[in-house]
Order: sequence, then C-alpha cells, then structure tokens
Amino acid sequence: MSIVLGNFDLPAEQAPQAAPGTWECALAQLPATGSILIAGAGRGGLSSIAKQKGLDVTSLDLHPEHFVASGMRCEFADFNHPLKIESGTFDTVLAIEVVEHLENPWGFLREAIRVLKPTGKLIFTSPNVNSIPARWLFLKKGLLPYFREQSFVGCYHVTPIFPWAVERWARTTNAAVESVTYSRANWPTSEDVPRHWERRWSRTMKSMLPVNSLTGEISCYCITKGGKPSVSVGTHYS
Repeated sequence: MSIVLGNFDLPAEQAPQAAPGTWECALAQLPATGSILIAGAGRGGLSSIAKQKGLDVTSLDLHPEHFVASGMRCEFADFNHPLKIESGTFDTVLAIEVVEHLENPWGFLREAIRVLKPTGKLIFTSPNVNSIPARWLFLKKGLLPYFREQSFVGCYHVTPIFPWAVERWARTTNAAVESVTYSRANWPTSEDVPRHWERRWSRTMKSMLPVNSLTGEISCYCITKGGKPSVSVGTHYS
C-alpha cells in the first residue's frame, strides 16, 4: 500500500506523522537540484521524496533504526551537539518538526548554517506559537499548544520556537530569514494531537480563513546563508 503526497509516491510506512500540510509547506521550498541534509529523517519519507526529486540526499536521525527507506542509509546524530560534518557541504538543510525537540535549538541552527554552502538554504518547521489559539491558551493557562504535558511526555516537545527568536538567532550568525509560511489555518486538539480528519463544517470554516501568523498551525522558516553577524554572542552590559 502506498500514499500520494503531491507528485510523489510513498510506502504507507513512510507516511507523514506531522500535522497535515507540514511536509507540503516545507517541500514547496526545496530547490530542484543539489545536495541536501535531511536532519531528523525519521522513517525515511522525506529522504525518499528528496531522492525522487533528484537531490543528493544525506539522512541523519537520533534513532536511525526507525529508518526504512529502501536503498538509502541513515546515520546517527544528536542535534543537541555539533554535527560531524565539514563546513560548506550542503546546498540545503531540511529539518521538519525537529527544533522544538531540542534543548539547544540555537546551537543546532548555527550548525545547520555552518554546514551549508555559501547562499545555501536552511528550511525548518515548528509549531506556530504566535497564533491566536496559542495566545489564547497562554492567556488562560500559561501554556502553549503542542507544548503541554502530553507533548512533553509523548514526544519531548521542550522548546517553543518564537519568530522573534529565530530573527535574533539569525543576527548572531551569517544568516537571514528569507520567508515564513504556514501549513494551514488550524489549531490542535486539547490533547495536542494533530487533526488528520475533521467534520465537513469545520474544514469549510477553516478553509475560509487566511493562512498567516495568526491562524497558521505550523510555521515553516526559510533561512538563507550569507552576510555577517550583527550581534555578538554573549554581549552584556558591564
């Protein structure tokens, strides 16, 4: 049994486990050619799609034993630590639903920029904690969607990624935020479980909403390597 994702066929065991629309949002940013590092390759669906696109694929994951993409390899990497990769190796780094699992996301993002070639691109996604549903939940309970107890215990969501933090991180390294897009207008259930199906009236209502920072469920950042840092790391007033 297989599934169709855009123009690509995937075995069912490599189907997306992220919220609907997340993969499509990120894959729309991929270049047509070049080398790509899939950081957080999971079961191998993203690696299979990148290979079908004709990209030169390298796959890394904390649990490479879960990788089942036929004819491809996945190596171990803990993204809380420096990557064992030479600088300037890849044209693209893709990390879908990875950074919110990290205790040191800024360190990983700097490493991703380091291993990119000049003018290379980093594409990553993370739950949108800037949306109206996120703001409302924080106002009521001091919590954020996808960062409640179930997400902490179930999949170790530990670090909310705010857009202002991404912009500030980019200013500490040679990178710039090129664009931020969103998967769809939606919000998670009370248990932080992505909705893969909904009642027709609910789908219709949400389809009428604009997809932006206030309605989007998952944020997709496209970062370009280039320029110089404008803020020194560790700067403080004496």
